[in-house]
Amino acid sequence: MSDNIKVNYYDTFKCIAGDCPLTCCQEWRIGVDDHTLQKWQGVNLKANNQDGENKLGIHLCSHVKSDESGHVITLNKEKKCPFLNQDKLCRLVTELGEDYLSETCTTFPRQINTFENRVEYSLDTGCPAVVDLLNQNLNTIHFVKEGAKNPDLLYNVREMILTLIQDENYTLTERMMIIFYALLELFEQDEITAKQVHQYTDGGHIQPLVQAIRKMRFNRLDSFWEGNELFLDVVHNYRKQKLYVDYLEPISVTAEGLEAVYTEQVILEKAKNFERALQPYEDLLKNYLISEIFGNCLMPEMELEDVVVGFQWITLEYAVLKQALFLKWLMNGEGEIDYIMVRDYISVISRVTGYEQSDIREYLENSFEEVIWEWGYLALVIGNGKL
Repeated sequence: MSDNIKVNYYDTFKCIAGDCPLTCCQEWRIGVDDHTLQKWQGVNLKANNQDGENKLGIHLCSHVKSDESGHVITLNKEKKCPFLNQDKLCRLVTELGEDYLSETCTTFPRQINTFENRVEYSLDTGCPAVVDLLNQNLNTIHFVKEGAKNPDLLYNVREMILTLIQDENYTLTERMMIIFYALLELFEQDEITAKQVHQYTDGGHIQPLVQAIRKMRFNRLDSFWEGNELFLDVVHNYRKQKLYVDYLEPISVTAEGLEAVYTEQVILEKAKNFERALQPYEDLLKNYLISEIFGNCLMPEMELEDVVVGFQWITLEYAVLKQALFLKWLMNGEGEIDYIMVRDYISVISRVTGYEQSDIREYLENSFEEVIWEWGYLALVIGNGKL
């Protein structure tokens, strides 16, 4: 019998359709599976003069193209799905019914990972409604487990990561450094056991590491500039394609001009003020990391190295998110940070960094000397702030 494991808010998710501030029907890849493409053959949507369509309406297959990963919907000049109506509702659903949706559109933001002995259900933070659920479960996020209990070794590794990321004896940055140190130690072993994995959740065992981290001297300026460069690098292709322009372009221009506008001392002071302004969202950021770790740090067919790479990517994603929020906060006058701003940038950065595992590895191979980072680099990326 297989386990079913769900994040506790999974079944409460409901698409808010036309009320969504950041619809999933624009500015990213919308896949069309072979079964759906076959169903679309010869099918048209009704003619709609307001949309400037011809009298025969939209032929579904005429808006599908092939890319390196399969079939995708061709977005219109506004970077939106051509099947989206003026009320931000899907015409496939309103005119043909949900059976005509592709697998991608049917499942998103639901993420289902099927292992040999269990099925895991999570929700993608690229959806603003999912971030709302994270915010509604600030101190109650947990996992509902049903069925037989037969965890494998990598499951135990992921459990160790989830336990540590929720351990409030340490700051969020300390937790991520502890986790990465543990992962690197395990990765260097020829063989590992569940007992070795569990020892990292023993406060006594990791206390020397925590003390060493707290005694370290961090260069906050180096961490800031590394985060700024990572942000600009990650969003580069999206800027070229003019995607998420309203969210990415203004803050990217700001990022490119920081060094010319501010002295190092002013940058450090602003970074400290930003960290204080972001503090009310510590639990939301923690939940965001929990969600990413559960859904993306361990997936079917992964090995331990893949888990390490997955955690590195989540760290990079988190650093890019924080830099995006800093830049927007700076542009907004350095006052209080609004929840809507945090929610929307979590969703945008989740989409921008939502690569397939092979693409993540390729990015790391092209951007760093080694795919597996040294511990010091992750410490540099994270810095030594509370968040």
